[in-house]
Amino acid sequence: MGFIFRRQVPRAPSILRWHALSPSGFKLNTDGSSLGNPGLAGAAGIIRDSAGHVHLAYQFALGTGTSVLAELTAVWRGMELALTHGLAPLVVEVDATTVISLLQYRASGKWEVQHMIMRIICLQQLLVADVQHVFREANGAADHLAKEAASLQLTRVLHHDDIMGILRGILCLDRQGVPHLRRE
Repeated sequence: MGFIFRRQVPRAPSILRWHALSPSGFKLNTDGSSLGNPGLAGAAGIIRDSAGHVHLAYQFALGTGTSVLAELTAVWRGMELALTHGLAPLVVEVDATTVISLLQYRASGKWEVQHMIMRIICLQQLLVADVQHVFREANGAADHLAKEAASLQLTRVLHHDDIMGILRGILCLDRQGVPHLRRE
């Protein structure tokens, strides 16, 4: 019959870690969550210093929204908080490649998205911020906060002393450099 079957060779999993920055900067990890597309949505992020200590964490309930809007809102809100609190220079890590592409090409057909892209680009210049991709496995704290914001419709800013439970555990593991496995 002419069928050719190729055996799939499984790849070894990649080992990923959350990495701190040089002593003079801050890192903002962001994530958006949408329970459906559109569905209940939330945006969140966490700003840490070079030692991995939390300066701020935030959650924003978006009501109903799309995943792209949630991801962009997470970046925008985090950068605004960083500017307000003087947390610069800043490296922003996002696990959505769509956000990276939208910021690179500065184009979108929807006005809400285009407006948010322009806000983020202005904040990038003010904060001397670099937006980079990070795999989801190394973005656990922001992911946890975003899912909680979407499902419970929370809007709040957290400081170091406000962080409890699972989030505190995730942050502790990140600071210690505990690896996460990513299966390709």
